[in-house]
Amino acid sequence: MKRRTRLASGLQSGVAMVVVLWMVSLLTIMAGSFSLSTQRNTGLVSNAKDRARGLALADAGVNYALIMLSLPDPLKRWRSDGTYYTVTFSEGVVGVTIFDESGKIDINSASEQTLRTVLGKMMGGDDMAASSLMDKILDWRDSDDMKRLNGAEAKDYQAEGKAHVPQNKNFQALEELQMVLGMTPALYRKLEPLLTIYTGQDGINPQKASGEALRLLFGLDENTVTEFLNQRRASQPNTPPPPLNVPPGGVRVIGGGDTAYTIYAQSRTDAGPGAGLKVVARRQFSRNNGAPFAFLSWKQQLLGSDQTSTTESATPK
Repeated sequence: MKRRTRLASGLQSGVAMVVVLWMVSLLTIMAGSFSLSTQRNTGLVSNAKDRARGLALADAGVNYALIMLSLPDPLKRWRSDGTYYTVTFSEGVVGVTIFDESGKIDINSASEQTLRTVLGKMMGGDDMAASSLMDKILDWRDSDDMKRLNGAEAKDYQAEGKAHVPQNKNFQALEELQMVLGMTPALYRKLEPLLTIYTGQDGINPQKASGEALRLLFGLDENTVTEFLNQRRASQPNTPPPPLNVPPGGVRVIGGGDTAYTIYAQSRTDAGPGAGLKVVARRQFSRNNGAPFAFLSWKQQLLGSDQTSTTESATPK
């Protein structure tokens, strides 16, 4: 009897030990899971803080650029021809590039000749495909339902199963161009840096155009473009730059500008890459609300996508 009692007691002790070990293991797993979850949450919070700090810095860079565009002294005013500037703040550094919209083609004001030339150059010289897409763009922006020879109106979009039809008015945003029949994502990515909707003019200002625009739209060779850009940078800020001899025909050359700008701002902090912004701003000459600029577009930009040319430095006081 005593032997059975000792055996029962031993079994109970063994079971208790197994239960205890099982509970300890369970608690260990729970503690590890909680610790991992805490670390992940801490990492997410830290990343969110870094992201917010980077966006705040990029935002400061944009507003600093607008101040520099508004300086009364034209020699101190920042260039809007793609010149690259850096602004140093206490929290980090912001790289800023400004492009005058007059250095681009206005998709709403471009004539048939301008559109055909631009599209032809971007489509590898395929004049037939360029003319077809041109007709579809013109059908989208004109006010009637009359279909051009190679164009497309509402019935054509419905036949293609599209949920949208031509708006029969000017493009309200450049991204709307992606909805035109025949426009591919790859072609739009090539066209987007060369186009605008903010100048109201047919043509392009070569004194404000990017090197890529000069090469593609005027068919200039690399040496000619490089020499012209170097001369443009060497000239005094916002003074008449050297003339550019462009081939006759094709894209019309215009002047003016200094009204609407695309501003790229990319921040860098001690914690690593910050954030990027792409902002379109237009001068307000009446200033009814007291603000010298109106914001037309404000988008976060993927890092590494800013366009730069030459480097200068500015530090706010």
